[in-house]
Amino acid sequence: MKKFSQAVVFILMLGTLSACLRAAPVVPESVPLIQESSVVMIALAGPAADSGAEISGMAWCGERLVLLPQYPMDYADALEPGYVFSIRRPAVDSFLSGKDEAAILPDRLPFDSKGIEHLIPGFEGFEAIVFHKDDFYVTIESRQDGGMMGYLARGSVSGGCEKLTLIQEEPAAIQPQADLGNMSDETLVIYDDQLYSIYEANGINVNPDPVANRFDLSLEKAGTLALPNIEYRITDATQADSEGEFWAINFFFPGDTKLKPGPDQIAAAYGLGVSHQDQAQVERLITLRIERDQITLVDTSPIYLKLSGVISRNWEGVVRYGDGFLLVTDEHPATILALVENLSDEDSSSTD
Repeated sequence: MKKFSQAVVFILMLGTLSACLRAAPVVPESVPLIQESSVVMIALAGPAADSGAEISGMAWCGERLVLLPQYPMDYADALEPGYVFSIRRPAVDSFLSGKDEAAILPDRLPFDSKGIEHLIPGFEGFEAIVFHKDDFYVTIESRQDGGMMGYLARGSVSGGCEKLTLIQEEPAAIQPQADLGNMSDETLVIYDDQLYSIYEANGINVNPDPVANRFDLSLEKAGTLALPNIEYRITDATQADSEGEFWAINFFFPGDTKLKPGPDQIAAAYGLGVSHQDQAQVERLITLRIERDQITLVDTSPIYLKLSGVISRNWEGVVRYGDGFLLVTDEHPATILALVENLSDEDSSSTD
């Protein structure tokens, strides 16, 4: 019986290893190695620094950097039904300049969900947030009997970004594009008074014909735009510039077998980050452009993040910050807020 149990365990281990190998990045051996951007940590204090906050999105609300926990209602008190976190830009500036080395304690920004968590079956939290004038928009993920389902909801900003309140209206449903657990539209971009939501998994083997959903600012569906196949996950993006270009997080967690990665066309075209050559995870930013009837990959070298050994950082939020970016993780491996330089305009070839 013992030998039988050991044999079963061995078979299961082989199966797990095989699955992990199938999920590993598929990169040609001959790709060049390119320079990576250092990840400069910004120390945080308080509840937002706890991995249990599960930060799932990030956006600028004026001069406030808003960090969206997956469940703002978990921070309810006698005064408010929930809170998100915010950091005033001068605090970020002071820390990064070395003027103030103390860990930043984010403010608690009131967030009233209007009970939407009770209205959506299988509610599993908020995933993305963007701001536009006096409104904000969030995506929501849920797990229902028929599988995953996403939603888009609208809210109002009051008091110069002193409080966020969801509007009591029917959220727009967003059908997932693949039968994958814990996957929904996790990216929101606003351009030319239109909202674009992007599904998390767009690889060739799981989502052969991906699209971005387009909505007007009142949540009316305005069609879809073709999206290129991009391996791994897309978990958030900056806001679009005047040309419709934006940067998106393109991340891969080793062993995420359900993604079934196909050939990494981006690495094949531009190269692989130096520290990525002997690691299974992928942490990078890529550039996309919103056009009339499609979203395209811009011919710009990706920004690879210098990896931290074998520990994967699950980046869930990104915003522009000067010439670079601020990124934030969820609970894996902890809440990390960091500055990443933009190396896309520099000569990034390297073999070191």
